[in-house]
Amino acid sequence: MITEIPSDWIFGLGLVAAFVVLAVLPTFIAIARGADDLPYIVLLNVLFGATVIGWPIALVLAIRWPRRYPRPRRPLKPQPPASNGGPRA
Repeated sequence: MITEIPSDWIFGLGLVAAFVVLAVLPTFIAIARGADDLPYIVLLNVLFGATVIGWPIALVLAIRWPRRYPRPRRPLKPQPPASNGGPRA
């Protein structure tokens, strides 16, 4: 009876896990960015993600697709209050 898991299996499971995470990376990026039309990116990733052409296309779409809620613009630097030239206290 074997009481230990062979190191080959641990390495193999780690390798498979790394490939699975890499394969669904475009989907994770699209979810994190809040991309518009997320189902299209997920569908492309699921159907063509295993091909040499489909995965990079899904990755580019996940990064470049417009956001559902665009980030607000950064406010301008606050200007110091203008002195009104009145008497000082």
